[in-house]
Amino acid sequence: MLNKLFISSVLTISTLVFGVNSLVLKPSTAVELLDGQKAFESSFRLIRTATNFSERNNSAARYQFTIEVPQDAGEALKSVKITQKENMDTLVFKADKTLASMGNNLAGANIPLAAVGGESKPGETTIVFDTPIEPGNTVTISVKPKQNPFTGGVYLFGVTAYPTGEDSPGLYLGSGRIHIYD
Repeated sequence: MLNKLFISSVLTISTLVFGVNSLVLKPSTAVELLDGQKAFESSFRLIRTATNFSERNNSAARYQFTIEVPQDAGEALKSVKITQKENMDTLVFKADKTLASMGNNLAGANIPLAAVGGESKPGETTIVFDTPIEPGNTVTISVKPKQNPFTGGVYLFGVTAYPTGEDSPGLYLGSGRIHIYD
């Protein structure tokens, strides 16, 4: 009872001090840091990681990473960095074979890419969208390794999302898991 009274008192005082509009949810905007960089306002979700071929040494394999950009992100998604965590074998991604599409798989509308990098640094690739992905959308990125690893096991890939803006800090979404079988 005392807890309910406290919450009610706080709401009443907030309304008197800040006005009724302070209780109404307003559209979010990006967080701007002191140095002018932009950051996301809420966390994205890495909702799926998959491969079409999980046998070792397979040169036809593609890895898909599906990311949900929440409605209240506050900023559009400009780029994604995928980094293989240390393991027995280090992959090399073919930048020219990278694809992106709207939705939970590659069947959605194709998304033009401004740049893809990573062949110079094994185990890592960065995908830059030609037009940033607006909040409220889901995007699937497909990267192609030269071939699956020689050694079977669980391979982890860290996924980091970046907003528009110069040198903006990324938001680490977690690790996607690909199982390679002998």
